[in-house]
Amino acid sequence: MSGKTFAWSLIFIVAAILGIAGGYFYANFTNPQWLPPMLRLGGLKEPRTILVMGTDVVYSLNGRRNIADKTAFNGRSDTMILVRFDPFRNTIKALSIPRDTYVMVPGFGHQKINSANALGGPSLAKQTVQSLLNVPIDNYVILNLAGLVKAVDIVGGITVQIPKPMKYMDWTAKLKIELEPGFHTLTGNQAMGFVRFRHDALGDIGRVQRQQLFMHAILNKLVQPTVWTHLPELIEIEKEYLLTDMDFSDILNLANFARSVPKKNFMLSMLPGNFSGDGNWLVDRSNVSKIDAWFLGAYQSCDLTRNFKVAIENASSTPHLAYKVSNYLRTKGYNTFIINNDNFDKTKPLEKSKIIAQKGNPQEAKLVLTDLDNNGSIVNASIGDLDASVTVEAGQDLVKIVNNDP
Repeated sequence: MSGKTFAWSLIFIVAAILGIAGGYFYANFTNPQWLPPMLRLGGLKEPRTILVMGTDVVYSLNGRRNIADKTAFNGRSDTMILVRFDPFRNTIKALSIPRDTYVMVPGFGHQKINSANALGGPSLAKQTVQSLLNVPIDNYVILNLAGLVKAVDIVGGITVQIPKPMKYMDWTAKLKIELEPGFHTLTGNQAMGFVRFRHDALGDIGRVQRQQLFMHAILNKLVQPTVWTHLPELIEIEKEYLLTDMDFSDILNLANFARSVPKKNFMLSMLPGNFSGDGNWLVDRSNVSKIDAWFLGAYQSCDLTRNFKVAIENASSTPHLAYKVSNYLRTKGYNTFIINNDNFDKTKPLEKSKIIAQKGNPQEAKLVLTDLDNNGSIVNASIGDLDASVTVEAGQDLVKIVNNDP
């Protein structure tokens, strides 16, 4: 090989190496989902389970006045979510635990689960959840709601679809909640109102559903590169409004992993149960093992015989579409339905239907989607009908198939 040929070969090899390296770093910082989880910079090496809590406002007596302590972490847990980051399956799963869940709090007897943090701090809250679900928890994060307000404002707001009118004055938090249906980019105060609001027919369960919508919205925001330009400001918020047993590098690794997970692999569910006569949420023990298996990624057999209950809500401008969709699904073998033709604003019809996996059961939702000729998209969140396994928000795309139009 001549010296000239060798020089060109060397240049080619160096250029190739630089190109591969450049592509690798570009993918890591702009589209990390292109890379296998184990090759991402700062990625997770093994699954991590985190108990995330948002605290209620804590007051202290100053003379004759109650003063809100906006940096306190020892309040009742207004929000409690168990989150599992799994690099092996490239998934994030979040299990919402209603604050009114009635459980045994070790050392304190039966209480609402939101009292555990106030009674014994995050260690007791972890112990309580671990006993309830038999799921090991690695770490905890407690967010003071004042920090949520500041973080949302810093990143320029969070865009959420408001499902129903929300009007209420929260005197405890000195917060006016006034939101109309539709897509809105919420400010920090509006975001706090959205996640705290519980003055509808479902009470705390409705709040859990809205929190899951908000979590989806946060994921959508997290993948935007502009968010990461605000990292120094978010670090300052973390110092004042976040209490955790993780160091900052752990939090960054989790955030970097989260922004790389495809949307379809971000799955939300809610602790199954029913309301008691006094408004507590009583855990459905028969389904806890199933939800544990789903959460930990263990194999879970799914009843694909179409015997599960399907709720159908008319989200289109076509009258009686929910009945027509149920009749269409009967021909496919389904036989148990919940029909609601009046749950949506008909002046703002949904173009693409949503197939909601209500109980951490994407297999069943996928079967319904297939039987609807793949019209719609799957939503892995407990935001549908509480009594159904799958909820179909029937949009305009289903009108043709139920009318047998070409």
